[in-house]
Amino acid sequence: MKIVAISDLHGVLDFTTPACDVLCICGDIVPLNIQSYTKETFRWLETEFLPWCNQQLCETILLVGGNHDMRMCDHEDKVRALFNETKVRYLLDESYEYIDTETGNVVKFYGTPWCHIFGNWAFMISDDAISEKLRNMPDDIDVLLTHDAPYGVSDVCFQKVWWNKHEHIGCMPLRDAIIEHKPKYCLHGHLHSTNHDCETLGDTQVYNVSLLDETYTRIYEPLELTI
Repeated sequence: MKIVAISDLHGVLDFTTPACDVLCICGDIVPLNIQSYTKETFRWLETEFLPWCNQQLCETILLVGGNHDMRMCDHEDKVRALFNETKVRYLLDESYEYIDTETGNVVKFYGTPWCHIFGNWAFMISDDAISEKLRNMPDDIDVLLTHDAPYGVSDVCFQKVWWNKHEHIGCMPLRDAIIEHKPKYCLHGHLHSTNHDCETLGDTQVYNVSLLDETYTRIYEPLELTI
């Protein structure tokens, strides 16, 4: 089966993803100028994002929230109601099993949005709370969708911006959970300009799939994986 993965759209929808079986979106989808407003966020999700999703050549779309998806964090029930009976599956610490209709093979996905705290943003909780959330992660995951990057891999930003100290800034509890549960792949965003090639954490292949750089310019291409 073919997977395409993207993250950190921040409202940018002026592109079409490659055809695939499953499209994975790893958070930060809402435009920056409306991210704090509930009514505007859900109007955009319904009138812009969902029609864009329906245009993509894929069977299923798996979505996790990101730290800029502030009103999605506050209104889980509204998010689920919006995507009900669509091809979008919203994953909040939960699994999704994709069954290949031709082969009968099952690919197991797991999605979690939590980020370690560096400001007052959505889905940000303490390291202890993240560890507790990730304790329920299964051991038989094929593809893990996260928003944050695991500490130590794919988490050093390359772009020259004022806040960048060129240090590892990923999430330590996420790193520990990946080492323990051993998913085959981890797809993340959040840190826009880190290495977009494969990095390895234990038995897991880790990919940054952000489309935007630190200036919110779309410079990266969607990741295409055949598994």
